[in-house]
Amino acid sequence: IRPVADADKRTLIRRVYYDLTGLPPSPDNVAEFLADKSPKALEKVVDRLLASSQFGERWGRHWLDVVRYGESQGFERDKLRLDAWRYRDWVADALNADMPYDRFAAWQLAGDVLQPDDPSATVATGFLVAGPWDEVGNSQQSLAMKRVVRQDELEDLAASVGQTFLGLTINCARCHDHKFDPIRTTEYYQVISAL
Repeated sequence: IRPVADADKRTLIRRVYYDLTGLPPSPDNVAEFLADKSPKALEKVVDRLLASSQFGERWGRHWLDVVRYGESQGFERDKLRLDAWRYRDWVADALNADMPYDRFAAWQLAGDVLQPDDPSATVATGFLVAGPWDEVGNSQQSLAMKRVVRQDELEDLAASVGQTFLGLTINCARCHDHKFDPIRTTEYYQVISAL
């Protein structure tokens, strides 16, 4: 098997633009790149795109998928969340600012506690409410049903925390010790109690 030949410059700039911003290059961008004969032509384009706001928007989308972000609450009534955009924009801004991952993660879990005087840290905790919210279930008259809905919400949040930050499906330990990962039911409920 022979390797594929190197891409020509026109193909290369399109690939770089789509990979880093999700957008095609403008005809002017392509013409400028084709005219640049320096060995660092591609490096200059990559650096410019990494510094652009579109980079954080593109890559933020992947993070938002992982954390089950939605601009509506889901379920039967599926109302819009009018301020959901604040968390979405915070993610893009954090990526564009090259925020260290430890702070990026910690602020989403407890930014309001870690940096109580920083409104941006509070917005980061939008992670905790980014998933679906069952308005019908939460408006039940039965206290027992409200408690069931609350446990389901906590299970969703625990699952999101486990999958996002640990790469583990911890939510199956809600009912039994995890079959494959070393997560016990008691540890699952310790996570739930912290949420």
